[in-house]
Amino acid sequence: MAVVNISMDTGKSLTRALLPQDIELNILAIELFYYACASWHSKGFPRAADDIGVSVEVDQITFSNPFDIWAFFKSIPAGLATEVLDRTVYYQTEVERRAAEAAKVRQSVISDKLDNLRKANELRTELLSSGTDPDEVTRLLAQILSDQGATLEVHDVSQRKRLPPSR
Repeated sequence: MAVVNISMDTGKSLTRALLPQDIELNILAIELFYYACASWHSKGFPRAADDIGVSVEVDQITFSNPFDIWAFFKSIPAGLATEVLDRTVYYQTEVERRAAEAAKVRQSVISDKLDNLRKANELRTELLSSGTDPDEVTRLLAQILSDQGATLEVHDVSQRKRLPPSR
């Protein structure tokens, strides 16, 4: 079982605040990450996402800086989750590129968040109805993480001592 943490430094975000869209996008990022892992795990994955409520347990959300969400992926081994996460590594260079552009226009940041919300929800619906290409999921996940200035970590539950305390 993998333990996943998505963390966002709201002080360093482009808006310098935690917006409602940030919360939704970060939760969707965890869901998309689960779908990508499940997709790679069972290559077919036509409707395996239906049981996400059984397979993923959000253990903790801290509304401080950093904003953190901790989740248990009950049916996903830590090694597989790490492998899928490695597929999104290219997003770090995207973060740097977007940071340089972001200095120009603040409004475009909010527009990007809304666009990512729309794309993530469309992809989620497609995944639930008929499945989709796991590469498409990881590309969108990388874009969301990049736009959010968020990090996503995978931990092996067997090596887990305790989650950090709530702030």
